[in-house]
Amino acid sequence: MVVTAAPRPAGRPPARGVMPRSLFGRSLLIVLLPLIILQLVVAYVFYARHWDTVTRWLALGLAGETALIADLIEQTPPPERAALLELARKRTGLALSFQPDTDLVEAATLAGIDERDVPATIREVFNEKVKRPFRLDLRIGQDDRVAVWVATDGGILRVLGERKRLTSTTTTLFMLWMVGVSLVLVVIAIYFLSRQVRPIRRLAEAADSFGKGRDIGDFRLEGATEIRRAGHAFNLMRQRILRFMHQRTDMLAAVSHDLRTPLTRMKLELAMMPRHQPGVADLMSDVEEMQRLIDAYLSFARGEGREVPELVDLQAVLAEMAERARRAGAFVELQPGPETRLPLRPVAIRSCLANLVDNAVRHGQRVGLSLQLGVHYVTVHVDDDGPGIPAEQRDQAFQPFNRLDPSRRRATGGVGLGLTIARDVALAHGGDIEMDNSPLGGLRVSLRLPR
Repeated sequence: MVVTAAPRPAGRPPARGVMPRSLFGRSLLIVLLPLIILQLVVAYVFYARHWDTVTRWLALGLAGETALIADLIEQTPPPERAALLELARKRTGLALSFQPDTDLVEAATLAGIDERDVPATIREVFNEKVKRPFRLDLRIGQDDRVAVWVATDGGILRVLGERKRLTSTTTTLFMLWMVGVSLVLVVIAIYFLSRQVRPIRRLAEAADSFGKGRDIGDFRLEGATEIRRAGHAFNLMRQRILRFMHQRTDMLAAVSHDLRTPLTRMKLELAMMPRHQPGVADLMSDVEEMQRLIDAYLSFARGEGREVPELVDLQAVLAEMAERARRAGAFVELQPGPETRLPLRPVAIRSCLANLVDNAVRHGQRVGLSLQLGVHYVTVHVDDDGPGIPAEQRDQAFQPFNRLDPSRRRATGGVGLGLTIARDVALAHGGDIEMDNSPLGGLRVSLRLPR
């Protein structure tokens, strides 16, 4: 299968902003951002409007009762004040006490009153209602009560009441409900978003695997309508590509049969003719050259055929290529490396590496083979100490039937399809082949394969 490599993005790199990079993160942000804004608005309205209004009305009640009791104490003779306080205690539910001949500042100092935590709304209401010196303590003991000291003509009136008489106790409950419901909504949103994003991830994995030559079958349609349409389009594209590959392979098999038959007949007729007859040797050479051209072209056009990928130890394949070149009399140095198993088409990858090693042996005296492991790719380096290829001509080297040195004889220089076939195999596996200067002084050809 011939699949072109994805072009690298050109121009400036993508901006690194605060937006999440994944679709799941962005979708979750779309759900969470309005929810957070809504909570902030509701909290502001509750605290700035509702809570302030409720607190003012509650404070008005307690401040009014306190002011009324203080006025009554000033108007009541001292012997009758105890009965007045008892009656007020029964009717208001407040704990009342009167300390005669006591200074407000002295009483506040002894009680350790700290008015820094008193809200401005409550202070304003007490100033409006009481209209006499007073002190407020909202941190009285541990029993959730508040205390008010009021200065009268005869002494200090101490009023002790429940905190709910002065401040709203629904604040904590409101916050708990708001945060709790928000967390439940977030969990529900994460659950449904993960189910919607999962088919997209599966589709991306299927497209990536198919681009690397690892056919995993049709994509199972699931998720939203748009995702199902994308999956259906992927399945159609995959079937068209496979159908094209099969048709090309079958057509070339028929072409191979049709061309080999007349070539074989021509070779037999030439073999039966006397060798000394003028032109027979040249015709025999031309027929053999045509045979090589047809074989090379069919190998290039057929590509991998219908070979099924399987786990291949790439380091072991490099060792086979090195031993093969050494048997042919070449000096090959193989760098030791770890066992690296990748899903590859064994015949195709051996043909690719054989072409690269043969080119290095043909143009150099020393050949180096090495394997480099990366995060996403495995790279095979084939180095030689030959004349190399100029940088401006390296792209031309991969073109079919392109021989950079036309003066070379085909018997020694090939037909110009070795690198083309090798790159075709690399692209079919989702990789590529690149050229660079070799540490040995010649050319470095790097085969990059996805892990």
